[in-house]
Amino acid sequence: MLKVTIGIPTFNEEQNIHTLLRSLETDTSNNQFISEIIISDDSSDNTPKIIDEFMKNSSMRIRFIHHDGRRGAAVAWNEIFEESTGDIIILYDADIILGRNCSRELVSKIHGRVGLCASNQKPIQARSIIGRATTFISKWLESIRTRELSQYTVMGRALSIHSDLAKKISIPSDIIAIDLYLQCKAVEYGFDIFYNDNAVVYFYPANTMSDFISQVLRAANGHKQIHKYINRFKFCLSPNIALIEAIRAISDDPFGALSLIACYTLIPFYMFKLKGVNSSKWHVATSTKSARYE
Repeated sequence: MLKVTIGIPTFNEEQNIHTLLRSLETDTSNNQFISEIIISDDSSDNTPKIIDEFMKNSSMRIRFIHHDGRRGAAVAWNEIFEESTGDIIILYDADIILGRNCSRELVSKIHGRVGLCASNQKPIQARSIIGRATTFISKWLESIRTRELSQYTVMGRALSIHSDLAKKISIPSDIIAIDLYLQCKAVEYGFDIFYNDNAVVYFYPANTMSDFISQVLRAANGHKQIHKYINRFKFCLSPNIALIEAIRAISDDPFGALSLIACYTLIPFYMFKLKGVNSSKWHVATSTKSARYE
């Protein structure tokens, strides 16, 4: 049976990490194949204390590696790759909620030449303009991922990677779009990419406009940073598919489209206001860490 490592990078996740660890522990289907959990932590809040307390009462094999300073997500992912003993590595953000059998779905597609499996990421419904805009984007992304491989296929909240591939990769510490970088490296090493619509994880949308815009700007800057890779492997989304799926999404959710337009009109203002959106140690969207919606 394949051995599976769960890797979780954490930075000030005191409000979320216990929920994720608990869900991994209570899902009995995970117990059949998860051999270890590696947490690479840079936190300065109570995250280490919460993890230590959880480990005392858990039957899962958890390796907790704490660092005193913030190093960035790329460094944490590299550490997880290096320390892993599993045949397959699943990377989870600490602030997600796992869908049913998500771990098993991510593992099941890593075989043959498939070296990287992308998850289906769904926002928890929020009634605010920002929440509706996020939902609209998510539905559009979901539709294009089922159509073709593009720069929007692999997203970092949840993915799985074959250990043989992961051990070949060292992500530069300044890379922002580390998920897209992994996708590029996987293709470079001759592996295939698979998008699994059934591997669902849920996340809370940003609850403030500054957090929402920072996520948009960071994604754009991250893609721009490695545009040569995107062009080299022809990952650019087809304009025809982008337009067709955009029209379909607008037809299905016109208010979501209007919400997105309203949010995007504020981008020029926030471009001058926000700091750190062009850095791998980005502005942390704190409202997604504690947001709970009706």
